[in-house]
Amino acid sequence: MTDDKGRPRPPLWRAQHPEAYAELKRTYGVIGHSSVLMVLSLSLIGTTLTLGYLHLPEWVDRVVRLVASLAAVCCAAIALWRLLRALWRSVLAVVRTCRRRPTDGAASL
Repeated sequence: MTDDKGRPRPPLWRAQHPEAYAELKRTYGVIGHSSVLMVLSLSLIGTTLTLGYLHLPEWVDRVVRLVASLAAVCCAAIALWRLLRALWRSVLAVVRTCRRRPTDGAASL
């Protein structure tokens, strides 16, 4: 590959470091799934807050609020755990890549 002036272009970072690139790509997917879980958590919190307007029997109202609140907390905790774990794995993959010696004259980051 060459640039506009005909000089050879250095290889892309993702071509030089496929493991780190795969980990970063996987992290983007986890960020998307974590976002969905966070939105679900927020909608469950909204459901919990609006149950008071339905005038349900007291025990039904308490049970539904407790279940919805517990589900919201679980969704948020799972989303946060997955997000932090994915980001940590990505940072480790990039650090491992940076510590490796470049091969064939390829420059690291």
